[in-house]
Amino acid sequence: MELEILGLGVGAPLGQGCPCYAVRTDSTLLVLDFGPGAHERAWGRDMLGRIDAIVISHMHLDHMLDLLPLSGEITEEAIGPRGRRPIVWVPRENGRKVLDALAEALGSDPARYERAFDLREYDGDDELSIGELRLTFAPIAHTISGYSPRVTDGRATLVYSADTAYREEFAQHCAGADLLLLESTYLEPGEHLERQGHMTGEQAAQVAQLAGARRLVLTHTMPFKEENEENLRRARARFAGDVQLATRGAVFRVA
Repeated sequence: MELEILGLGVGAPLGQGCPCYAVRTDSTLLVLDFGPGAHERAWGRDMLGRIDAIVISHMHLDHMLDLLPLSGEITEEAIGPRGRRPIVWVPRENGRKVLDALAEALGSDPARYERAFDLREYDGDDELSIGELRLTFAPIAHTISGYSPRVTDGRATLVYSADTAYREEFAQHCAGADLLLLESTYLEPGEHLERQGHMTGEQAAQVAQLAGARRLVLTHTMPFKEENEENLRRARARFAGDVQLATRGAVFRVA
């Protein structure tokens, strides 16, 4: 199983795209989140038309906005008749509602999503089978409801935190993972973390340590190099395993 970082930035695609992560096996292409910049990046990587499924963790714009152009006529024409119609999984609580409101606000027909995708809903109790991959979920501690996916091909396991404040019990969801892709939005702790539903690099490292994970990749970072490098330094001081910063285009073997 491989993980490719298509986008990782917080809030706006300033040089690194917003969250979008491709998980591949020999026969399956799964995409986790599809924020601004994901559409162009997936096109450049020749992934459009080959995606089996997209799973959206939560309905904030930096995690799902590029579903709008992905569902458009230009994309359909560019992919051609042989292109795969992906399954798109959105949170049951608000997924369809947000997509419909977005289309209507821009003067578009919400039915565009049903035409372009096999649109489905999920929640934290569901277990999804997507090709060779199996997904289970844990709720995130964020400003809106959403879910962190745990992905396995039966040999290796990846957990993507999505956006979440630190919770010690979240380590149970991450237990024994070969790779943790955890957000590290802020450098310094404080009340803002709980209020906005985010973690520091140190907190992500603490989750990895409690979970007994093998490898940690810090993502959902600010577009500030020195701050991110300090987050990385602090995370490495807290977690005994390998720690790296996510970078756009990076590929990690999950094994």
